[in-house]
Amino acid sequence: MKNLRFILFTAGISIGLLLQAQVPELIDYQGMARDGSGVPLANENISVKIEVVQGPLPGTVSYSEVHFPTTDAYGLFSLMIGDGSVISGSFAGINWSTGNIYIHTYIDPAGGSAYVDMGESKLATVPYAFYALNGGSGSSPWISNPPDIYYNTGFVGIGTDNPAEYLHINNGSGNANALITSDQSYFIGDASGNSGLWMKESGTDVAWLYWNPSSQAVFMYENGDQTMSWKDNKVGVGIDDPLVKLHAVEQNSSGVPGSDLSVYYSSSQNLSPAVLGWSENNTGEISYGVLGHSYSTTSYYNEGVFGEGSGGVNNNYGVYGVAYGEAGSNYSISVYGDNNGSATFNYAAYFVGDVQIDGTLSKSGGSFKIDHPQDPANKYLVHSFVESPDMMNIYNGNVTTDNSGIAEVSLPSYFEALNIDFRYQLTVIGQFAQAIIKEEISGNHFTIQTDKPNVKVSWQVTGVRNDV
Repeated sequence: MKNLRFILFTAGISIGLLLQAQVPELIDYQGMARDGSGVPLANENISVKIEVVQGPLPGTVSYSEVHFPTTDAYGLFSLMIGDGSVISGSFAGINWSTGNIYIHTYIDPAGGSAYVDMGESKLATVPYAFYALNGGSGSSPWISNPPDIYYNTGFVGIGTDNPAEYLHINNGSGNANALITSDQSYFIGDASGNSGLWMKESGTDVAWLYWNPSSQAVFMYENGDQTMSWKDNKVGVGIDDPLVKLHAVEQNSSGVPGSDLSVYYSSSQNLSPAVLGWSENNTGEISYGVLGHSYSTTSYYNEGVFGEGSGGVNNNYGVYGVAYGEAGSNYSISVYGDNNGSATFNYAAYFVGDVQIDGTLSKSGGSFKIDHPQDPANKYLVHSFVESPDMMNIYNGNVTTDNSGIAEVSLPSYFEALNIDFRYQLTVIGQFAQAIIKEEISGNHFTIQTDKPNVKVSWQVTGVRNDV
């Protein structure tokens, strides 16, 4: 056995590198075993220990493994360095970048562990190829920083040899999808003609933002429902084709019960606002929930805020205001109008149609304007209100006394329930006569008496309201 130690391994070594895609990084190692007389050790189960040594010699063992090949009829055996039973180290962790790598071979012809030292063989090409494969400065521009690789001197192209960006993916015959997966989201650069960003949660699509060529617009969807659109420098909410800078449409909404909006407005009602303005705890001099401004020297109408309500089963409001002034505040105003114009006609508020006021109307002055009955197309009649320090109701009429000079006047059935502090005025018409209130109001009636029969009397009764 001692003689075999020196002459047992007499063959040369052929080394090749397997670097094809999907193939492990291994070194193809071949040898020939002969006895001291040069006779091949045919059909023998031998053991071979391989050490990868970092030079210069004597060097450091970076990796070692053992193989148990069987020689053929000529004493030849083959093995793959990197595919044996590992003794120490990691084949993937070998630093090939130095280029100073040796293969140290040990062999036991009996297949055990009584190894004979067969010496070292220096490798040249293989470590450089591995280094390039792993991002070294060989034929590949990728740089290794285990366990990572990087490249920072240019653009990267997939499907193109002339990349225009840091990562340029091209597929001239179809979609060029880029898929980046994680537990939270992924990105698709182009799908079915739509370029955009898809987001997912736990494997389920939840939102996407994409450009649609046919619509020439950008759309955002959430859980299958469109939320926003951008087209021609306009923003749409709930609409594909916005008509103005911000166009919001709300349809088939049941409101948001329990939210700050519903609780603030009414705990028993749900709201479905197309536009909601909200301003709280601001420190400015004036805080606006919604502020509208419109200025144009060419428009026929300039409307800072325009409201329209239609289609409601019960009520439709173009503009609806609710004010909740807290204790200590000066004013609580639902709708406030202020006019600072210098036009021919300037109004803080203008109504076309009937106006209903449930409450007290306070004003510094008053008048009404109606079409002139003789020239309605060109003239108006402007009359002032009759003012009084009392909240007074006025009732009047004409009546003719009978042959006894008596006339009974009936007032509305609610008169005494609504009024107090009654006052009377009588005027005789057509002749000189005296007229008096014979009996004051009782049971919503009063009686007039004249000193002559069949006298026409114009009467007026006022009462101060009893319900305020």
